[in-house]
This record gives sequence, structure tokens and C-alpha cells, in this order.
Amino acid sequence: MNEAAVQLKLSTSYQSGDEETYKEIKELLKDTHSEELIITLCGFIGTDIHGVSKKLKLILENVFSYEVEIINLSTYIKKHSKEAKDLNREGVTYYEYIKKLIDGGNELRLSHRSSILAELCIQKIAFDRHKNRDDKKESAFKTRRKCYIIDSIKNLDELELFRIVYRDIHYSIGIFSPIHIRKRHLADLEQMKESDIDKLIDRDSGEEISHGQKVRDTFIQSDFFLRLDTFVGDAIEKRLERYLHLIFGSKVVTPTPDETAMYQASCAAGNSACLSRQVGAALTDKLGEILSVGWNDVPKFKGGLYQTDNHDPLGESDSRCFNVGRGCWNDQEKNIIATELVDILMKSQLIQEAQRVDFLKAIKKSKIKGLVEFSRAIHAEMHAIITGSQIAGEKVRGGSLYITTYPCHNCARHIIVAGIEKVYYIEPYRKSLTTKLHFDAITENEQEKDKVLILMYDGVAPTRFMELFKMTPNSRKSNNGDGRPIDYDFKKAKPKSTLSLEAIPVLEFKIAEELKKEGLEIQ
Repeated sequence: MNEAAVQLKLSTSYQSGDEETYKEIKELLKDTHSEELIITLCGFIGTDIHGVSKKLKLILENVFSYEVEIINLSTYIKKHSKEAKDLNREGVTYYEYIKKLIDGGNELRLSHRSSILAELCIQKIAFDRHKNRDDKKESAFKTRRKCYIIDSIKNLDELELFRIVYRDIHYSIGIFSPIHIRKRHLADLEQMKESDIDKLIDRDSGEEISHGQKVRDTFIQSDFFLRLDTFVGDAIEKRLERYLHLIFGSKVVTPTPDETAMYQASCAAGNSACLSRQVGAALTDKLGEILSVGWNDVPKFKGGLYQTDNHDPLGESDSRCFNVGRGCWNDQEKNIIATELVDILMKSQLIQEAQRVDFLKAIKKSKIKGLVEFSRAIHAEMHAIITGSQIAGEKVRGGSLYITTYPCHNCARHIIVAGIEKVYYIEPYRKSLTTKLHFDAITENEQEKDKVLILMYDGVAPTRFMELFKMTPNSRKSNNGDGRPIDYDFKKAKPKSTLSLEAIPVLEFKIAEELKKEGLEIQ
């Protein structure tokens, strides 16, 4: 019985009140669901992504008895792009090798579309599924205890396509190493020159072209974050196994203080009505207890920030920027500065009227665009620090700050003066001059002591917090009345979230058909 027929019978039995048939058909529907997993990895160049993929493979095989296949997207670049056709590691420097791979990936995205590498990967998975089909059964596709690890995605459209096709059986892991570790790793590879390392890191992080690599934008959308301060070892293995137990629901796993605080910061960001971005922050004491939360928005008379209240559910009566009508004050003031600079150049006869528009565009693209001084909104970090200081006083000193976005240089001075010792963030912020202006007091290097430490967040993404940590009914305690916890068999554990095999092949087939039209089908 295919899923359409099952759905019809389910609907009919439900309307007729046939409870036994209803239960029976629910079980039939469950049987169409797959145990498959798709895990995509995303990380910045110089990070030991390959080490993570190998470690994941071992855990899934040894602990959960899964068949695991690692798919390297670079394989498709070497096969289908002109720039990197049959590219071999031998005979070229590592810099040239990586450069050609990036160029080849960009060429494919430009010739086809930004999601093309993900499409080629999905076509391969669909081909594997077709080989595994059982034509003797009514439902031709059968579940497999198999995981595909995709090493690694570089573009947001790639991630979004995996999520559209595989939905609840797809998980993404963002892997991050501090810049000094990535540079050291790349320098060790054939003694790469520092100038070449900087070029690769800059291109990898986020190219200006639409079809280029967008690691920074893709990374922040991950479901799990993994910070590597060294190369992959036993400590990393335990953290990866913890993430997998959350996916399978095969152990009682509760949030760390870091995960709870970042979730609270993310929730606080939802209060913001800022036209530019929503940022949230959570301040904790030395013991990890949350003292306050904050978000970026306009302060109001008598203290606090404007917020929507019960008497004004649409927030139409307050004086935040979206209501006042002028737009973003910061953008407006930067435009005024840029225009004044062009006027000065023209009065000094350094440029002509015909050059005015081009010079104005160039100035707006300069470091002027990084100015944050003219915003009406208080930043999330400042809001959390001020509120925390009012409530908890000295408890702020020695505490930690969790922010959804890397702190700007204006907030950095408040973080230092408040006595905060650690800062955790998710989204990088290129405009920040924090470590440049406060080199004496702030560092991203864990080896440096007596400085405020800024670290990439490590843990479950706030967007998946409730889904992964919320207990499934009757999933922890045995049902025989003795109150004992369930003794899980990890090798038979099924993922908490699954997807019907009647649905997955349909979407995979659509992608495979498009690739066939373009001559990119599997031979």
C-alpha cells in the first residue's frame, strides 16, 4: 500500500470512528519512514573538517551500527568544472590546488546555479537508493540504517536545498577553529606564504560575487556548533557522540549552561525592532546563572527600551525607527558624511561633476559603511550589562556574556569595564575593531591570560534547542511500573525525527531529472 492509499484509508477510518483501524494505519505510515541520516559539515578553511567527518563516521559505525559514506563535494568540482577538471594534488602547491578548487566551484555555480554541488550530491544519494530498491514489495524503497556525511558545503543555497529535500533527517554541523590555529595549520602545509594564506581565508569566508563561497553566511545557520581549539581528538569525540545521542534520543542529555544562555540570548533577540539586524545577549555570573538578557533597540524615557505592550499589540504608538518613518538613523548619517566628503572634493576641484556619482559610491563602500556610532538603538550587550549591573551589581564581575553576534568595538569597552571575563558569539561581525582597538584587554586566543576571552560558541544551535532537548513522551522511563530508566540499545536506536520514503525519492528524482537535462547525470 503506497502512502496516498494509506492516507485515504487513515482519513476514512478517522471520520468513521474506527479507532483500531486508525491505530493500525498509523503504524503502517510509520513503517514507511526511513532511518537514514544526512549530515552536512561546514567550516572555514584551515579547520580540520576532514578529521571531524572521519570521527563522526567511526562513532556512527561503532556506537550506532550505521553504514556511513563520506561524500566530498570537491569530487564533483574535479569532475564537472573546466577550471579544476581532473585536478590532482601532485605537481601543484597547496595554494594553487585550493585556489583551483574554489575557482572550479564558482565556475559551476555561475554556469548552473548556486546549489549545483548539493544537487549533484543528492543525485548520487538517489542513485544509491534506486540500487537498493525492492521491486517485489508494494513500497519499492526500503529503509536503510545509513548516514551520508557531506564534506563540506560552502554556500547557503547548498544548505537550504539539503533542508528542503531531507527536512527532518538532515542535520548541519558548523566547525570552527580560531584564526591563529587555521593560519598555523595552513602554514604547515608545504610552508605556505602568509600572503597566500590570507588570500585563501578571505575568499573562503565570503566572496562578494553571488555565486562565490559564502562560508560565513552558511556556517551561522548550522544546527550544531563545534569549536576546535586543537586538532580532532578524544574530547571532540565525546562532544560529537553527545550530539548524536540528541538526534537519536538514545540517552538523557540536558543543556549545558552555555547552551541555555545562548538560547536565552537568541530568544531576547526576538524583542528587537531594529531595521538592520536583531541581536540578543545573555549575561551570566561565574557559576553560569543568568543575571540578565538584552537586545538592540531604542531606549525610552525613564529607563528601559521600547517594547510592544498589551494595549498596543502592533507597537504603533512608540518611537522606534520603524514607526518614526525616517528609517535607520545610522545609515542616514553615514550618507550625509559621504555626501559632504564628495562636496568638499568638488569644491577643491579634485573631482568633476561627472565623477560625483562614482566617487559617492566608492566612499560609501569604504570603512564609512562600518560606522555604528549614529544608531539610536542601544546594543544588546550594553542592555544586558546595564540591566545586570542594576540587578546583580558585583556578580557581573568575572561573569560571561553570550551574544548572537560578535561584539562591536563600542560594546567591547563596556565589556572590559564591567569586568566580564568571557564572551561567546555565533555570528561573525567583520566591521568590528574589537581586538584591534583593545589588543591589551581582549583576545581570541585561549592561550593568552589576563584578557577578556572572545570565543565562538560551542553547542546546540538556539534554533534547534527546544526540538532536541524536549523529551519525547514515555522515552526515558520503562513502562513496567518499576520507575527505572530505559536501557537503550544504541545499535538499534532510531532517529527522533524521520521522513517517509514515499516522499524523499520524489524530490530527489526532480533534481536528478534537471541534472540529466543539463548533461550532469550519473553515468
